[in-house]
Amino acid sequence: MSTADPVATPKLSHVPPELQGAVPRDVRLTAAGSVLVAMAIAAAAAAFVTVIVMSVAYSRAAEEKQLRERAGVSATARVEQVVVRRGEHPRRIVTYRYDVGGRSYAGRVTLHENDRRDVARGTPMRIEFVPWRPEASWMAGDRPSPFPIWAIPIAAISLLLTASLIAWTVRRQWILLTEGRAALARVTGFKKVHRENTRKAYRVSYEFQTLSGARQTSKCEIGKASPPIGSVFPIIYHRDQPTWSATYPLALVRPSRRG
Repeated sequence: MSTADPVATPKLSHVPPELQGAVPRDVRLTAAGSVLVAMAIAAAAAAFVTVIVMSVAYSRAAEEKQLRERAGVSATARVEQVVVRRGEHPRRIVTYRYDVGGRSYAGRVTLHENDRRDVARGTPMRIEFVPWRPEASWMAGDRPSPFPIWAIPIAAISLLLTASLIAWTVRRQWILLTEGRAALARVTGFKKVHRENTRKAYRVSYEFQTLSGARQTSKCEIGKASPPIGSVFPIIYHRDQPTWSATYPLALVRPSRRG
């Protein structure tokens, strides 16, 4: 099974001098590699921030729900306006007014698209509020529910997995260029493939000879015109796992010094 890394269309027909020296090589990130590393760090940091923010939001929502259930009182309000928000998911925005302790307050609520309650301008509607916070009201029976607590670790783990995948992608190319052996590969075939974003791509098959003399085949994907069958280009393969190879130059790392 091939483990080749997809990179740009190979152009050279000889082993570049920077690959002919001793290993391990001094390697540095390319601009694309630096961007990916920054993305991995950002995703890892976002995982921890997400845990904090979602935990605070969950705690506040739970406290608000308990407060409304424990201290909420009922009152009658009068609908002043009903506005229908059009779109794929139409909603009704209801503005109402009510009196508490001789003062008038206004409230607004957005009804879910499946909410069939009959509300029209001038009609009464039942609302609830906390006595010491009369300006904050809600429709009777509506109480906020915290999102599932399991959503917190799921969100954090998803971000950490994204960071790990990006980091491993960069590390694979780093290890390959640092420790890998250079060889010349020959194109044995290619096939046009279609991607969801409609970009044109080719899956190129190639073979090369390892240092032990064994023949190894692999594949890579390129985004431009495929090199002709029989053409030769440089590749890097792992000395212990020759099935792991990539065309040169790599997209995310490069030698620190050119030959």
